[in-house]
Amino acid sequence: MERQKNKGLYMVLSVLVAIGLWVYVVGVQNPDSSGPVRNLPVSFVGTDVLESRGLMLTQGLDQTVTLDVTGKRDALLSLSADTVTITLDVSSITEPGQYSSEYQVSSASSFVITDRYPQSVTYTVVRQATRTIPVRGTSSGSVAEGYQAGEFSFEPVTLEVRGEEAKVNQIDYALVTLDQEDMTETYSGDLPYVFITFTGDTMDPAGLETNAALVRTTLPVFQLKEVPLKVNVIAGGGATEKNVRVDVEPRSIMVSGSAADLEPLKEVSLGDIDLSKVLGNDTITFPISLASELTNVSGVAEATVTLSIEGLATTTLEVDNIELIHCPEGYAAEAVTQTRQVQVRGAADAVGTVTASQILIVADLENAVAATGTQTIPVKVYLNGRNDVGVVGDYNIVVSITRG
Repeated sequence: MERQKNKGLYMVLSVLVAIGLWVYVVGVQNPDSSGPVRNLPVSFVGTDVLESRGLMLTQGLDQTVTLDVTGKRDALLSLSADTVTITLDVSSITEPGQYSSEYQVSSASSFVITDRYPQSVTYTVVRQATRTIPVRGTSSGSVAEGYQAGEFSFEPVTLEVRGEEAKVNQIDYALVTLDQEDMTETYSGDLPYVFITFTGDTMDPAGLETNAALVRTTLPVFQLKEVPLKVNVIAGGGATEKNVRVDVEPRSIMVSGSAADLEPLKEVSLGDIDLSKVLGNDTITFPISLASELTNVSGVAEATVTLSIEGLATTTLEVDNIELIHCPEGYAAEAVTQTRQVQVRGAADAVGTVTASQILIVADLENAVAATGTQTIPVKVYLNGRNDVGVVGDYNIVVSITRG
């Protein structure tokens, strides 16, 4: 029993002695050792010189190498991608092509390289190009019923693309795609983009650099509203709204805008029509004008208004009651026109009772040109003492002006 205890004690002592000897040899003696250092990335230097020559690296940029090394054990244990630098200088290259070059190894640790894999690094140099391309947008979603999407706007509106010349020159534009369903308000956000070639294909962006990773994209969304077109009829010439039929073509237009701007819009006024200027059936064209914050979605720029006077009679009277007023100082005026035919309109029984003596033609010379000779002057025609009939049309007379 005592011999077994002693045997166990001897074994423990032997292990402790072995460990001590190993610590002494490794820690104190630091013997030589060898082994591989793997996955050391290659760093290319002189690329700025390449770019100044219109060149750039493409294939071979992400290569790594393995070194077989010999040296003191503690030095080898410290070797890694953090302590060993692999560099390859490309500043001497002046033309595009495929190259295979040796690389340089540097480290603060001391060791001997016994082998390297690979022996040299293969890479490709190509011509570099920079182009400015437009940004375009498309929507794969939809707007809600009763709404309309406007035009895309972008920030930036163009992108600067840099990369391999052969690749950059294939790009036509950058395409932003908005995927939103049932939109009822304007969208604004940062979106990615893809490159579209001149053949309409999507290009792999690998190896290309741009001045913006995302594009600020805005798509206005407007509410739609159908609004009738109207004219304001001014009574005159013996006619009122009851005596005229008004047809507007188109009857209405579709207008887009914000809900706040559309809510008070009940109709679009085309303008005024003075019935004293309408002799019978007449057609008048009006431009369709909207406030700047609204858009005429229908695209119709003009409306045609057709007027028909109904249920009234017209008579023509020869009037010689002509008066000239406000003659320019230092001048004398005389009416060359002695009589003027004037049309009167109203109910048939009322028109028949009008006489020429009830009509007065007045020519106001205040704005006449201060020069001698004859001039055509617009006149106003008054029908005195009658409100059941009216004068129809525009009139003028010829006046002779002399120095007084």
